[in-house]
Amino acid sequence: MISFLLGWRALALLIVGAVSAVLGWSALTLRIDPGVESMIPSGPGDLARLQAFQARFGSDEIVVLAFHSDRLFSRESLDRLDQLTRRVAALPDVARVLSPTNVRDLDGDELGPVPVIPYALVAAGKLSPEALGARLGSHPLFGGLLVAKDARTASVLVELEGARAAADSRNHVVADLRRLASEAGLASAAFVAGIPVEKADVATYIARDQMIFVPVVFLILAVMTAALYRHPVGMLVPLTTVTLALVWTLGIFGLAGRALNPVTSLMTPVILVMSLEGTIQLLNQYLIARAQGLSRQAALEQAHRRMRTPCFNAALTAAIGFASLLTLPIPAIRDFGLFTALGIMIGYGLTIALTPLLLACLPDLPPRVIHAFEPGPVERWLSEVVRWVARHRTTTALAVGVLLALSILGVVRIHVETDLIRSLRYASPLAAATRFIDANLTGVNSVEIVVPADPGPTPEILDRVERLEDAIRGLPGVRKVTGLPDLLARVNRAMHRGDDAYAHLPGGPDAAADVADFVAGLDKEAPADLHRFLADGGEGHATLRINARVPALDTGTSQALFAQIRQAADRVGLSNVSLTGNFVVLSDMSTTLVRHQVQGLAVALVLILGVMAAQFRSVRLGLLCVIPNGAPVLMVYGLMGWSGIALSVPTAMIASVVIGTIVDNSIYLLAPFRDAFLREAHYVTALGAMVRASGRAVVFSTVTLAVGFWVGVFSSFVPTVHFAVLAGSAFLLGLISQFVLLPLSLLLFQPLGRPGVPGVPRPAGLLLAVAVVAIALVMAGPAQGQESRREILLKDQFGKTDGPGQHHGQTVVLIYGKADGMRRMKAWEDGIRKQVPGAVVVVRGLDARSARGQKTEAEVNERLQQVVPSDIAILVDWKGDLVQVYDLPNADVSTTILDANGVACQTVAGAVTPAKLDEVRHVLLQARTAGSCPRPAKE
Repeated sequence: MISFLLGWRALALLIVGAVSAVLGWSALTLRIDPGVESMIPSGPGDLARLQAFQARFGSDEIVVLAFHSDRLFSRESLDRLDQLTRRVAALPDVARVLSPTNVRDLDGDELGPVPVIPYALVAAGKLSPEALGARLGSHPLFGGLLVAKDARTASVLVELEGARAAADSRNHVVADLRRLASEAGLASAAFVAGIPVEKADVATYIARDQMIFVPVVFLILAVMTAALYRHPVGMLVPLTTVTLALVWTLGIFGLAGRALNPVTSLMTPVILVMSLEGTIQLLNQYLIARAQGLSRQAALEQAHRRMRTPCFNAALTAAIGFASLLTLPIPAIRDFGLFTALGIMIGYGLTIALTPLLLACLPDLPPRVIHAFEPGPVERWLSEVVRWVARHRTTTALAVGVLLALSILGVVRIHVETDLIRSLRYASPLAAATRFIDANLTGVNSVEIVVPADPGPTPEILDRVERLEDAIRGLPGVRKVTGLPDLLARVNRAMHRGDDAYAHLPGGPDAAADVADFVAGLDKEAPADLHRFLADGGEGHATLRINARVPALDTGTSQALFAQIRQAADRVGLSNVSLTGNFVVLSDMSTTLVRHQVQGLAVALVLILGVMAAQFRSVRLGLLCVIPNGAPVLMVYGLMGWSGIALSVPTAMIASVVIGTIVDNSIYLLAPFRDAFLREAHYVTALGAMVRASGRAVVFSTVTLAVGFWVGVFSSFVPTVHFAVLAGSAFLLGLISQFVLLPLSLLLFQPLGRPGVPGVPRPAGLLLAVAVVAIALVMAGPAQGQESRREILLKDQFGKTDGPGQHHGQTVVLIYGKADGMRRMKAWEDGIRKQVPGAVVVVRGLDARSARGQKTEAEVNERLQQVVPSDIAILVDWKGDLVQVYDLPNADVSTTILDANGVACQTVAGAVTPAKLDEVRHVLLQARTAGSCPRPAKE
């Protein structure tokens, strides 16, 4: 094949150039997708509900301009705010502007409802500016949304032309809004946030990252190849190959109609560095052959013959790792996995075809470069490492075992985080604006609760919706709740001369007729306001919307909030409600990340091991590779857990990305090892031959790979930075593993037979070790995103750390409650201690979620020390960790029995009664006697 290729070198290079020109043009015209749709799991679930919601109630293309000043509601400031409102409304692609100076309200007098613009009363001298601020700050619909309660913060809400606005147009509008806000002179600083701002900024950040990634990666590749080959030809050949691999991949990506987003933008550095490995291996084998005295063509033929299969299998295993990302339901990850896998295989094709062509056409490398590839210091150092491992097998095995145990403990500490704002750097303008709005207004995020209302908004349905709204308002983290009952209550108030006593839903025998009249009147006079909360599907089908505004919440807190909203809906008889909105679907995504990641990793492992077993014609050798290649993955996830890095969309890909790439080194090393062992049947000797043949190429290519991935630290997105750092670290751990754990595994399990007796393996120990590592890898997945029950540690009011898991092996009574239920907690403990003989282990927990952002840790501890006896410790649960782990009810006080394994046997909520106390005593005694729950534990 190589002779044929070299014989038609001119035609081959012409074809490569033509294809590169076509695909290069496509790559230059790539689009950028700044939206969140590609980050939402596909299928009939969250995405379908979000699309249905937007079809009924419109898109969420809202920009928030926020201002803060002690003199915000003065005549001068209001005049400036009014001018800003008019200038914003005049911008192209702006559909509607809502601000304190143009908002419409509904009042009433003897003649009935009166539409008013409160700011017009200020302009007419009938209302003071301060009174306007107080009125809007306490308004049931606009309070907290347009004006803060203290009237020192106000916002202007700008609705764009929805999804029809093109990306370029949106970017221009956002830039204009930022300019107008900064020029308004309303405050020392103006803050601009919202979904259109997120999209505009994300697009800018992606373009910025690409401008950084490509030149920096090229610089790294140039430096590494210059250090390895010390000649322009040695730099030009690999750089040309990886450049064309990237251009071809991005060209096909564009022709397929795809667009770059925060995940797929990672393809650029990944393909560049991943395509380099095969080229280095082939080029090194060529130079080794030249150092042995072969001619250029003979050296090319030998290198091609030796490396085409290992290079193919290495590329295939890496591609399988990326392709396994197709099991994840997130379109952005699927595209990244599919096209990166394609790029790696394109890189292999160019390595095998283009590298020999370039070496044959370019000037020959000088003798000093060729002779540098005789065994030298790198090979000697690696040989020393391998021999040390051979001499200290037990010590090495114990050290590795300790590291793996620590890694598993770290894995169970991983939590999930998918919030887009939290993915931005802390100092970014959008993140700063979001923090300001969260602190001073109702927050930038919203939970949309959709309520089917057949046959329409009847008084009965509206009463249930109103009770649900009241329940949601009392939940921690919820800043404001609005729905159709609030709008109709405002109308009812206006119908009764503006009397606040009537600011509620109409009641009595005429309630149905009043509701119908109010809805009809709003549909005629204020259709936009009505249809924010009511969507009429025709034929008696209607849908109501409840909007709950919340600040930026971490994934665990938001998931707990969603569960509480659903429980509240069940209690008022609205069990068929659904939750949606961008905030909801991105948070829900965390529940699917881990499960699908485990599935993808399992598929990748099976396929990769199959490829390796086929190449080496040895199932045992293929299985053995699980140990040195799985251990680095486990270690890097352990590092992730211990360092507190969250599992996000990018970091969820690490296992599938890394496992296939680390295996490449095993392929390049095991190929010469197997050949040497078949010749001499001696493991240490074969390991030395392995190091001399491929050690240097593996070291340089892996270091280049790690450094290339670390370019991601310059990304604008924090999860991408984490992905880059962790993936690069995993490659270096994998490199160490290839020269420590791979030799150790070969020496301990002898998969090719005993020394001097090839073909007589020791399968039992090998299968056991493989099983242990494989189980650890697969079990690590479900543990991600979940804190171990035994690892929930909280601090009490005295600063001491404790938790149910600290009492493992004992039956524990967990008494948990809110501040209002602390006296009942004491009554429960006293009753249990009187009824149950012997020592009783009691853990007390205080639900402090409602105090987050209101009280500091020191303030809460000081209050507890004042009101609770000094011999009673109460764990302060700021995030509701105990609620999530033990599925505790939303009650003032609850008592849960935990068996010796930390499993929740039974929970009883509410004040202590003789019947409840007897029930708890019965379960506690049985759990204490048996050591486990007396009946199936609650999941």
